[in-house]
Amino acid sequence: MKRCNPVLVLFIAAVLLSISLPTAVYANAAEPPSLTVIVSNPPDDLSLSLQLSGMSQSEAVVLRKERKAWETYYRFFNHVSPSGNDSLDGATLVVRSGDQSFECALPAGTFDRYNNLLSLDLKTESLTRGQSPLRVPILVAMRVALTLLIESVVFFLFGYRKRRSWLAFLAVNIVTQSGLNAMLTGPGIGSYWMIGYIIGEIVVIAVEVVALTCIVKEFRKRRTALCIVAANVASLILGGLLITYLPV
Repeated sequence: MKRCNPVLVLFIAAVLLSISLPTAVYANAAEPPSLTVIVSNPPDDLSLSLQLSGMSQSEAVVLRKERKAWETYYRFFNHVSPSGNDSLDGATLVVRSGDQSFECALPAGTFDRYNNLLSLDLKTESLTRGQSPLRVPILVAMRVALTLLIESVVFFLFGYRKRRSWLAFLAVNIVTQSGLNAMLTGPGIGSYWMIGYIIGEIVVIAVEVVALTCIVKEFRKRRTALCIVAANVASLILGGLLITYLPV
């Protein structure tokens, strides 16, 4: 029986992963937020409002709130603006809680496009565009580690014990799961993230079955393929639940 060419395996994996890269399409999709503000470890009573140009504080638009573990996302949608997009320039973010009360001018160019992302630091009372450079790597690493833990349990239950099998399993999974989780990072990933997550997992299963059935020789290919499918189904179900409750 011919051995699998490692270069061919890597090429197939690269092609399949590239196919899975998402393309932004908004036709027939729910309206994405115009603005999302990330706040880490906020008090429970913290509220953010957008005071639009020409409005008084009593007329400020309260941002929609979503809590995920230690982060809270505050979102503004254009359709709630009383006078449309023309009133968004010069808006001010009003921050209120039992312990703090202050205002921040929105950075220039905040409303240049949809899914604008800002980060609010309650300690310094400052508002900046984008997110911390370490935020995405930390969240991706955390989700990959949890995924590896889930799939490693399945791999172990299928009887794999050899060092070579485990090294191959971990190496391939780190590559595929890092790619998948990197694509599903950001508080503005949209309402249909689950569809992309399922499609991405299907691509990951295909890549891992091709790669690991060629590399892992501890058992027959059929058993390895079944193990990979079972491990990914387990991580798909549990991982989907984790993404629901953890920051993205």
